[in-house]
Amino acid sequence: MATAANLLLEQLDVHWHSTEWFVSFDAALTGLTAMEASWTTDGAGYTIWQIVNHLVFCNADIVQKVTGKGEPLQAADNDASFGDPGDPSDDEGWSITVRKLHGALHDLQELIASMNDEKLDAPYRENKSITGRLLGNIMMHDTYHLGQIVLMRKLQRSWTPVDWG
Repeated sequence: MATAANLLLEQLDVHWHSTEWFVSFDAALTGLTAMEASWTTDGAGYTIWQIVNHLVFCNADIVQKVTGKGEPLQAADNDASFGDPGDPSDDEGWSITVRKLHGALHDLQELIASMNDEKLDAPYRENKSITGRLLGNIMMHDTYHLGQIVLMRKLQRSWTPVDWG
């Protein structure tokens, strides 16, 4: 019998590693250069690099909120959580940013693996929503931004179509 935590872990694995119903983070970010990650459509909107910064921030924030470990993350507002647009010539900086995303997703995976149904059904803090809902919502949030990354790669013509076979 599947537990709620096992279902959340499966969903996290799918959006991180498996191209099934939608493209995974692995597929969306593979081969992306710093120049492509820092590209924007005439300065409108966020770059892929900024979206990844935002995902790192949001996932780390969720882990901190649930565990209460470490200092709460601070951003002046939602826009600030996206950070700098990235440097087109800084491939090492881009690689570090992608590793930070993998680290944040790994921390989320460990958090979910430590949960049982009772913990998932409890509020993550007093007067807050239940932990399972919060964890499910962060994955939907991530998948929303994953779609933005794929769209931006298509617009810049750096996207290689996925083999859905």
